Amino acid sequence: MNRRELLSMIAAFTGAALVGSGRAFAYDPTTTGANIFTPEDAAFLDEVAEVIIPKTDTPGAKDAQVGTFMTVYVSDCFTADEQADFRAGIEALKSEAQAGYGKPFTDLTPEERQEFLQAASLVAADQAKVVEAALEKQKQDIAQQTNDAMAADEALAAIAKDLPKLHWFTPIQQLTLFGFFTSQIGATEVLRYEAVPGEYIGDLDYKGEPAWAT
Repeated sequence: MNRRELLSMIAAFTGAALVGSGRAFAYDPTTTGANIFTPEDAAFLDEVAEVIIPKTDTPGAKDAQVGTFMTVYVSDCFTADEQADFRAGIEALKSEAQAGYGKPFTDLTPEERQEFLQAASLVAADQAKVVEAALEKQKQDIAQQTNDAMAADEALAAIAKDLPKLHWFTPIQQLTLFGFFTSQIGATEVLRYEAVPGEYIGDLDYKGEPAWAT
């Protein structure tokens, strides 16, 4: 599975393009270097990510330190507004868990955590459809006004803050998937990995093995 395939899978699975992906893989001036989160934030995100990709007979998100990955990615690849939304999302997660179960998320049983995040994922999927529809409409409107790709991107960026926002679960889910499957553990112990691929075999029997990492 290469980077493009992974990004396509994340977009299909969560209903929205990976937040910050353009700044992660192409030059875009953002402030980088300082992690704006604390180790406690990373530990909390690990607990959330572990519900999304739990440890079974293969490693889980916590084994891959996905929480730490999220804090670095958001610090380096999100805009200030996106960072603020992500922080607000963490607080929304905590407050909704407290309101729903009468105790902090970290005190929920594994079953309660799964139930809580499963419900959130359904709401997030519906909201992603709203966001993507609004984004597509704006793209079409801008395309009718200009054929200049750079001008179109600038126009879309200028109105981005006025578009509907993704549910707090979506960026966390996206970064859990992205962080896990690009980690050494995810690539070598969950996906099949071959550092130096051999010859091309166009017709190979498939018996349900894990997908390739490379």
